[in-house]
Amino acid sequence: MRFTLFAHGLRGDIWPTVALGWRLAKRDHDVTVAAPEESQGFVERAGLRFVPLPFPIETWLRTADGQRLLNGSGIQVFRGMARQYDRHAAAFDDAFQVAAQGAEALLGGLITLERAVAMGEVLQVPVAMLCQYPVAPSRQYPSITMARSSLRVPALNRACGELAYWIWLKSSEKPVRAFRAKLGLSTRARPPFYRLCDHGAPILHTLSRSLFPRPSDWAENIKITGAWQMPAALRESLGEGLPPALESWLEDGSPPVFLGFGSMPVLDPEPLLADVIAVTKMLGLRAIISENCVSEAAARRLPDHLHVVGAVDHDLLFPRCRAVVHHGGLGSTIASLRAGRPTMVCSVFVDQPWWGERVRRLGVGAHVPFRKLDRDSLARGLRTLLDAPVEERAQALGAAMALEGDGLPEAAELLEDWLVVAEPLPRDSRSGRRQEALA
Repeated sequence: MRFTLFAHGLRGDIWPTVALGWRLAKRDHDVTVAAPEESQGFVERAGLRFVPLPFPIETWLRTADGQRLLNGSGIQVFRGMARQYDRHAAAFDDAFQVAAQGAEALLGGLITLERAVAMGEVLQVPVAMLCQYPVAPSRQYPSITMARSSLRVPALNRACGELAYWIWLKSSEKPVRAFRAKLGLSTRARPPFYRLCDHGAPILHTLSRSLFPRPSDWAENIKITGAWQMPAALRESLGEGLPPALESWLEDGSPPVFLGFGSMPVLDPEPLLADVIAVTKMLGLRAIISENCVSEAAARRLPDHLHVVGAVDHDLLFPRCRAVVHHGGLGSTIASLRAGRPTMVCSVFVDQPWWGERVRRLGVGAHVPFRKLDRDSLARGLRTLLDAPVEERAQALGAAMALEGDGLPEAAELLEDWLVVAEPLPRDSRSGRRQEALA
């Protein structure tokens, strides 16, 4: 079967889609991945066909404008990102039409789902969804992008989830309506997530059941497969082992603490580095620190108990560490907890505060908003991570997550089983005419 998988966002948003595509290809399917231009090498080294999508978001977030945006409030970040996607709307429209040509099934994520559903209607093929964090409203939890814990009143939890999805839809309403109009489709169709639920299409979550138990009021088609792992053979083809210099440094002393914040804003790395040096020296810890926390000049004069790394495979590195400090993205959170390591989340926006509070409530680490991270809060957090009961609970959670196994094979099987009986997404058309280029 010919699949087209759409993904946009940061590395943590892209790799699960690539891993799913790789596994489907190994099961004799023909797979195309449409993703940001900066992902081309990653996708092609996985042996998959690549179609570029506009807006290289990871590159942009590392610019001064991107870092300043991430340093704002949650609403500011949300609106700012929506404006950036709007600027590239016409290019997104074209890329989706190119990538979907000839596909017999489509899969999208939260960012790409609306256009994927539109293409599914036009081409009359099934559409499924991949979620990196829980999207479906529930009476058992609120939107994790708007609240840090349950609102205690079931109806409020569900209303919060529905409101969050409505806000998301409003942020892309104009460009999506324009795209649907181009394709001759109704511009007031039922929201795509609910349409997939109505149709019984699989909505696959890359979540650990130990970290986020499946709500009992979710529809049957909404699945939690267990946390995904990058297959060893795929990792090997990507050449993503630990650098020799890092291996040597790891072997030369006690297990270190890892500190890294992905693409999150480190507008002034010098004070952060000074805090890391002071706190780790005071606590007698070795530490690995991500290169975005260290200027080039500072990297050349680091004390021996610190080591700087670039992008590195967390699944390989975190088991070699004593504790982990990161921004609270789902991928980093799962990798640190699955390794059984106490975790300190320094959250910035969207779902990160939720995972930070989840880590704290489970007693396996600490949480502090990134904007409040300073020498004192870092020292308090690291002392929490080094506390023996916290270490024991983290090891127990890691063992429970390991027992869940890898959710990736289950996800591929769910898709294949569904496609045996799946019907095309019903077409909601204004005129019954397809765009000539898609006929």
